[in-house]
Amino acid sequence: MEIEKIYIINSGDPSEAGQTKLIEKLNQCNFVEDTGFEIVNINKFAKGLPDGYALGPLEMTQEEIDEAITHRMVWEKIVFDGKDRVMILRDDFLCTTSVANYPLPEDTVRWDVAILNRTDLTDNTLINIDDNWVRPQTFGTTSLAYMLNKSTTANLLLSGGLKTKLIPVNQYLSAITYPYIIQKEIQDLFRPGVEAIATKNPRMTTNQINDVNVIAETVSTDTIPYFEILDDSDWEAWKLKYLNLSVAKGEWDLMVDDLGDNIYELPLFTPKFCKEAIALAEAKDEWTIDRHEFYPTNDVLLPELGLNDIYNRVLDEVIRPLSIHLWNLEGSSWDSFSNENFMARYTTTRQSHLSLHHDRSHLTLVIKLNDEFSGGGTWFPKYQKLINPEVVGTASLHPGMVTHRHGARPITMGKRYIIVSFIRTGDNP
Repeated sequence: MEIEKIYIINSGDPSEAGQTKLIEKLNQCNFVEDTGFEIVNINKFAKGLPDGYALGPLEMTQEEIDEAITHRMVWEKIVFDGKDRVMILRDDFLCTTSVANYPLPEDTVRWDVAILNRTDLTDNTLINIDDNWVRPQTFGTTSLAYMLNKSTTANLLLSGGLKTKLIPVNQYLSAITYPYIIQKEIQDLFRPGVEAIATKNPRMTTNQINDVNVIAETVSTDTIPYFEILDDSDWEAWKLKYLNLSVAKGEWDLMVDDLGDNIYELPLFTPKFCKEAIALAEAKDEWTIDRHEFYPTNDVLLPELGLNDIYNRVLDEVIRPLSIHLWNLEGSSWDSFSNENFMARYTTTRQSHLSLHHDRSHLTLVIKLNDEFSGGGTWFPKYQKLINPEVVGTASLHPGMVTHRHGARPITMGKRYIIVSFIRTGDNP
């Protein structure tokens, strides 16, 4: 790939040491030596929006606001620099071994934006360009890795209305590049006329949404990288990074939504927790379908990831007192929990859904970890209710056993990651 400049959007460690790690990752991509790059530390606004910005129709976390604004800053830099062939990377990128030599389409093929990590290619509406590239027709873009062909494209992105109708940047990129999108009301807000192409196979990836074959190229099971999420030596600092602070402080009546029929929803974890949990699971790569006899899921137990003790600490400090509060639970049996915690992964090719069943639990907690999929959600037929939160890190909580028979609806594109906890009282291990 002929790249004039690479911009890395850094939401992590802004220090020199943190930037050095990003440069080391970039060097593994084998770009031409004189390829310029710039690390842009993400703008972290203390609260709300800066002057001149206004939210669009979607609810956004502060992290999503900060990311979207920073992407706009990068597009402004591209226009100022006058660069044509540029690449924008999020700091959690991973390169496959072939990224630098991946051929671009013929010069006769028009493209403005090239999506480098699209993997949900089961859609029959895809239009083949050549052996390497397609014109995607439906929603599937993330903000992880993409290229702009001309500086004029950056101008188009800037003029597309994102500033005054701010939405998550992955939604914006999808809305302006795909002819068909599930959220048509979003697409109708933005009409910059951008032509997109996407790789048939991911050339840039993250352990957040990975193809199994790419994992094999990029991660050795013998050398699992360090994951900050596993370091709880400073518990208060860990909570600041990974938990919704209002919920952690017990402001339940403010933050918890009663969806009816004894089903509750609340913001529990930050996007940082979700990204790192998925990355950890994919790096370990110990998925199995052998744990459940009747309703098996493609999953991995949190103890296998080294995350169980930390996760149980969250359940004990937040979910146990919350449950006592919500259901007016009494008795010493609720003084402690016995939990089975695991991460499940749904794909269109291996396991897209889970049949209707009852959980062997007193309470069941489900955490949404990503949004790079279509379909899915937890369906309760008795109550005619589908639980499919929009925001990553959102938790749903409902009784197990006999009252809340449910199943996982099929996903139609991408991969869906969730953490599930089967919670039992302490005297029922």
